[in-house]
Amino acid sequence: MKQLYYVLIVCSFLLIGACDDFLDQPQKGVMTEDIYYNTPDAGLKAVVKCYLALNDFYGYEAPRAELGNMATDDSEKGGSDAGDRPFAADISFGRPLSSNTSLANYWEVLYTKGIANCNICLEDIPVQAIIDANGYPVTEEVKARYLAEVKFLRAFYYFELVKIFGGVPIVDRTLTVNDANKLARATENETFLFIMKDLDEAAAEIHLPTISALPATELGRVTQEAVWSMQARVYLYFAKDDNSLYAKARDAAKKVIDSPSCTLAPQFQLLYQKDNYKLAESIFPNIRGDNPTANIYGSFIPLFCSPRGPSGAWGFDQPTQNLVDEFEEGDPRLLFTVLVPGDKFPKSSGTEELNFSSYPSTGYHSRKAYLVESRRGPGWGDDAWSFHIIRYADVLLMYAEALLQSGGDKQEVANRINEVRERANNSRQEDAEAISRGITIPNVPLKPVTVSDDLFEAIKHERRVELAMEYNRLYDLKRWNIYIETMNAFSSLPYSNGRGAAFQKGVNELFPIPQVEIDRSQGSIKQNPGYN
Repeated sequence: MKQLYYVLIVCSFLLIGACDDFLDQPQKGVMTEDIYYNTPDAGLKAVVKCYLALNDFYGYEAPRAELGNMATDDSEKGGSDAGDRPFAADISFGRPLSSNTSLANYWEVLYTKGIANCNICLEDIPVQAIIDANGYPVTEEVKARYLAEVKFLRAFYYFELVKIFGGVPIVDRTLTVNDANKLARATENETFLFIMKDLDEAAAEIHLPTISALPATELGRVTQEAVWSMQARVYLYFAKDDNSLYAKARDAAKKVIDSPSCTLAPQFQLLYQKDNYKLAESIFPNIRGDNPTANIYGSFIPLFCSPRGPSGAWGFDQPTQNLVDEFEEGDPRLLFTVLVPGDKFPKSSGTEELNFSSYPSTGYHSRKAYLVESRRGPGWGDDAWSFHIIRYADVLLMYAEALLQSGGDKQEVANRINEVRERANNSRQEDAEAISRGITIPNVPLKPVTVSDDLFEAIKHERRVELAMEYNRLYDLKRWNIYIETMNAFSSLPYSNGRGAAFQKGVNELFPIPQVEIDRSQGSIKQNPGYN
């Protein structure tokens, strides 16, 4: 018996040794940064990865709608009922908690999929020997273009963050675990300076192409016009604290206007029809395809925002009556901004779609986000819906505002506003994709703006109707310093259900920093005033 015991012990040690040998195997392959960047087109692939945050539905697209539209007087949350994405309702009513799901997702995706990928590129591309798709060394000029693209994108992501949270931690390198409790928020002005440094360096790069020089296969990549437009947008936002920035916004926007690459689309409704990103009005589009076999996926926004019921969509982001009332009589932009019950669109079966089913609704949904059945992806929620993050009409109105606020020629201000209004006058008064629409646009041309009008009010009106449901409303209300007052006034309207009454000066201009990020930093990141 004792011999058997010894045999078992010996066998056990042998088995342990065998396990050690089995587990202790040499690595079959290692992918280091040096090896990766020596693979074909690795540099371009790394740059493309910096764009991916724009395609994240729960981390970017949905929060963008909830913040840019639903947190304002332009739209209501929608959905099936009050319990459908309640954290979006909290944002909309001005009562978001630091545990808010959308805010946490927004912060995380912009930092991890956006800024972190940009930092990796900015660290690696200058020092790596990169080869192109054919195995030839990438030139310094191509590298310079890559770096300018990435600096634009990093600036863009930081601007998205600062609009929502105020000053945020400036992370300009790849972090280590030892950095966890060292992150601290920069001031809003420090964040602005960091953003502008990236944009200025991108703008100075002569190897960044113009839109007209882009091959068709590269549409959607950063161009000189995109950088200038973004400079104008950022300067205008921070002019709320420094009026001298209006002149800088004016000059940046004027560069876009002087570019032969950009012009208004001939018809307003073309902006959200098929191949809209090919229009000369599209300055920085987020082009979404739908080819799962090539790992190219579309947008969920059409599914998210279209009416519930026969279309099978989710019914979020519903335009308010207040927004609809902003449109002047005869403005055809209304037709391609909102859907109403009774609208009819064709189905491939030959039948008709779209009666809203019974659920909480303002009576309106976004026409800009609605796709007729023939344009939907195989999964209806994975759709080729491209969005104009920046378009030329926006730049014209930014230029008009910056010119006005910097003491420029009022006739020139009126002329730029009227360019946008005249395009509306020349646009079709019927929906080209519909069988029939419940909205009728009377044949009443929009009157031109004159220098005797209140030009600032004209600009505010024009931005609201031209860019409605395009996520710019919060940006405008905040930089005009009228966000709280606008929401308080909205709360008194009979259909508002009191939304807006809880908004407070000194609190709701910003949103709470996600508590999970404060915890991860071990308290080095501090919360905004008024939030626990």
